[in-house]
Amino acid sequence: MLATMVVDADHLLADPIFDPDRMSIGFHPLHSYIAITIYVIMCFLPYEKLHLPWWLRAVGIGLVFHMITDWQDYVLWL
Repeated sequence: MLATMVVDADHLLADPIFDPDRMSIGFHPLHSYIAITIYVIMCFLPYEKLHLPWWLRAVGIGLVFHMITDWQDYVLWL
């Protein structure tokens, strides 16, 4: 689940890289609402029936928690 921190690489595409008045949710490509929807779906897919590796669910859970903490970081920063 620590590997899900790689999703913050999209912050490097922004100018400036860090802006305390900007919420990353909905701004950065891997923090978009479409991406978050995919992360949530990853948490509930029937991996056994689809013959997919089990660790994809852990990645999905890690990404959802990452989005929650990014949102929380912005809300508590204000």
